[in-house]
Amino acid sequence: MKQLKMKIISFLAEMGSFNVYLSAALKILFIIIFWRIINAVLNKVINNFFKLSPRLRMDEKKSNTLSGLMKSIIRYTIYIIMAISVLNVLNIPTQSILAAAGLGGLALGFGAQNLVKDVISGFFILFEDQYAVGDYVSIGPATGNVEDIGLRITKIRAFNGDLHIIPNGEIKTVINHSRGNSLAIIDISIAYEADADKAISILKDIGSSFYENNRDRVIEPPEVLGIISFGESDAKIRMIMKTASLKHWSVEREMRKIVKEAFRKENIEVPYPRRVYISRSDKA
Repeated sequence: MKQLKMKIISFLAEMGSFNVYLSAALKILFIIIFWRIINAVLNKVINNFFKLSPRLRMDEKKSNTLSGLMKSIIRYTIYIIMAISVLNVLNIPTQSILAAAGLGGLALGFGAQNLVKDVISGFFILFEDQYAVGDYVSIGPATGNVEDIGLRITKIRAFNGDLHIIPNGEIKTVINHSRGNSLAIIDISIAYEADADKAISILKDIGSSFYENNRDRVIEPPEVLGIISFGESDAKIRMIMKTASLKHWSVEREMRKIVKEAFRKENIEVPYPRRVYISRSDKA
């Protein structure tokens, strides 16, 4: 009889412990589900904010970058809250852990000042829309297309294929070549013996015709500035065209080809090096 009583007491004790464990597990499960729902709701709010707000005029890539950043911040914040809540359920004191984390964060902050600087600079680059993925920019010695923008670094792909990785905290001056119109500058050299007035007239006719046939790329009628410099064997004439963004390179290449053919038909002599040799005899 005594053994049976002891077994019943042991069983009830085990059941009590089981109930405690079950209650703790249910509380932890509830915390996880609750904060996952909060995370999903906040993500939905962020998506609607960037897609539906009429005041935010930004392209899709920048919108995705900023929304991803905000989602990441919220997600890690929720993870921290969940961890603290679970520790409280398990009766593990969190005050000492938070104090140690605070001291560790302070030490890490002093040791990672450049990292913090890069992140803050990256946030303002994105927020101020200084440049976006796909823009053609010059940052310090690097010039090329922006391939990726992160909170810490910016990646620029140069024309020759080189990839420049620049910490955002080191970006001081940005030249964005993709914002606004571009200017095509076509310099044409003619020989001193050529008729400069005729050459200028041909360039004006060519420019007007090119403008009428390429309104999608050329914004304004071209302007022939005239002779801008003299070389050893040539006089240089300059023509300028205002073009759509980053279209000036293709316009310059096509115009040079057209000018070459037109000068050949009109017998406008192109320059080439000339040397005059004077030979004196011994008697002279």
